[in-house]
Amino acid sequence: MTVEPIQVETRRPISITIVDATDCHYCERAHELLTGLRSRLPIEITRIHMESPEGRNLIAGHRVPFPPLLLVDGRYFGHGRISKKKLERELIVRAGA
Repeated sequence: MTVEPIQVETRRPISITIVDATDCHYCERAHELLTGLRSRLPIEITRIHMESPEGRNLIAGHRVPFPPLLLVDGRYFGHGRISKKKLERELIVRAGA
């Protein structure tokens, strides 16, 4: 099965911030999702470790009980097990906005 790029017009790349941890299964899964979507949608990914000062601030500020924390254009999207369908829908909407 061939996956075709999604054709959308966008003014700028969508900023995605992932706050992750070492040896975190959900974090690895989120990175795999983002890698797949990056080849199809205009996204820029920033990775922050949850033990860094910035990571601790983001985790505390969003009251996330466990990683990963995912922000899309600076806004909370989700944490823990990230839904591929929900994330893809959100990114398509933002890319077309």
